[in-house]
Amino acid sequence: MDFRNQASTSRPTRRHLVQAGIFSTVATLTTRVPGTDAAQNATPVVEAGTDQAFPLEMQLALHDVVEGALAETGTPGALVGIWYPGQGTWLHAAGISDLATGIPVTLDDHFRIGSITKTMVATVVLQLVDEGAITLDEPIEGYVPGLPNGDRITIRQVLGMTAGIPDFLDGTELGQAYAEDALIDVDPEQVLEAIRTSTPAYEPGDQVQYSNSNYLVLGFLIEAVTGQSAATEISQRIFEPLAMTGSSFPLTPSMPEPAMHGYFAPTLGDPLVDLTHSNPRFAWTAGAVISTLADLRTWAMALAEGTLLTPGTQQARLETRSIATDPMDVGYGLGVFTVNGMIGHDGETPGYGCVMQHDPLTGATIVVVANREGEDGSTARAFMVGVVTLLFPERFAALVGT
Repeated sequence: MDFRNQASTSRPTRRHLVQAGIFSTVATLTTRVPGTDAAQNATPVVEAGTDQAFPLEMQLALHDVVEGALAETGTPGALVGIWYPGQGTWLHAAGISDLATGIPVTLDDHFRIGSITKTMVATVVLQLVDEGAITLDEPIEGYVPGLPNGDRITIRQVLGMTAGIPDFLDGTELGQAYAEDALIDVDPEQVLEAIRTSTPAYEPGDQVQYSNSNYLVLGFLIEAVTGQSAATEISQRIFEPLAMTGSSFPLTPSMPEPAMHGYFAPTLGDPLVDLTHSNPRFAWTAGAVISTLADLRTWAMALAEGTLLTPGTQQARLETRSIATDPMDVGYGLGVFTVNGMIGHDGETPGYGCVMQHDPLTGATIVVVANREGEDGSTARAFMVGVVTLLFPERFAALVGT
């Protein structure tokens, strides 16, 4: 189940760069990619200074979740990190990173995080609010002129996906071109021009509709206010203060090593196409960032706890509008999803899918990464559904059997 469909959002046909359908229904699949024996990398790892490993019974159950998801979704490889105070820590690298060489996935691998980039962009915008450079309720027109309804759309609405700006990928020539070639030679300025000529989806503030366009617009707002590139601002304001040394905002298709390769196959059994290298300037502030498992743990905690914001601005960030209540309570705030009380985001980009969540109730942080994407989106959701239903069986009981 894609919760955004309940918010009148449209579904892409291929390789959407960020679609954030939190915990969508897990497809029942049967064929396994040859060579994806997760046992080869199954040794649990506990970082210095963290809780001890989970009890053996839970480790085995988590391992079965990952193995089952690999088999059911035909995913070559996956990364799972669980940090659960008082219960245990489990870091797991499973399967194959590069099918051409047989290199296994490792805990140090870099990967593209897609829409989780939006959480970072939103944080920079909210820092500018804290600094008095902008206010949440002023029109976007003063910073990014020429948008339809731009004189009536507020910065808060752009952050919260309630602006009515249609997605530049859905049903557009740009979206089709990107589906056909992830290395498409298009830059953010060209995408912005397409957004400027689009027809509003609805009146500002009327509803929540997930749209990549909002966060490309916010990239231009950041540059207009700071005089620096959005990539520089994200690096200086987020990566550096949080010591996220494995994270970067690339402007070329190259990947830092070690790199987890990303693959696309429309449906199970179709040939897997290596899409590790894609044009990040097309996604830009809607989904360009590269990161690591350890860095996403750091970021998930900082995002949920408001580490880089004032308490008042963090409170504004976490004021959500409901997207769905069945089978889970899902809301969207200012660049964050809330799911049954957990705070985080997910993201898809050609070949990759990630989900990160932090739970204020228990202090648990969960990050999952998968290196396969298909017509129905990333397979990372299957791994996250398995993990949360195992760790929080009562809280996520509605997902069992979906």
